[in-house]
Amino acid sequence: MTTDWNGVPVFGRNADSAGATVRPSAYCIMVDERGRIAVVRTPLGIDLPGGGMELGESVNETVVREAWEECGLESLVGDWAVCAIDFVYSPSDRCHYEKRSTFVDARCSGLRGQGIEPDHELEWLTPEQAVTQLRHPSHRWAVNEWRSRQA
Repeated sequence: MTTDWNGVPVFGRNADSAGATVRPSAYCIMVDERGRIAVVRTPLGIDLPGGGMELGESVNETVVREAWEECGLESLVGDWAVCAIDFVYSPSDRCHYEKRSTFVDARCSGLRGQGIEPDHELEWLTPEQAVTQLRHPSHRWAVNEWRSRQA
């Protein structure tokens, strides 16, 4: 999938005059049988499962890896996708990032136990709860885009 990043929604602004580091990322909107969305609670807040793409990794590979690492979930990626940019500051990296994020739909195909990231906890929220509790504006926007497709 090739994305024209000039034509996607942008959240936040680049606060670093030297420029932000571009960070390709991928996240999933995974729904359970009750229509709830999988989210990950971390010490920093609530996010969709996903994260930074490793070198040579595709969007789908990132989502599958991250859902397992963070939540212990096996996942199958669907065919829906939207993209957005978030400008964020990472206190741990002491770096400004331009997160170029792709959001995809996915379904849980199994549970492999707990994820391997001890400070990440899987929770299931209604779409309405997710829109109010997700910490990144691009994640809230993506859930709303996904919800509008469901209507």
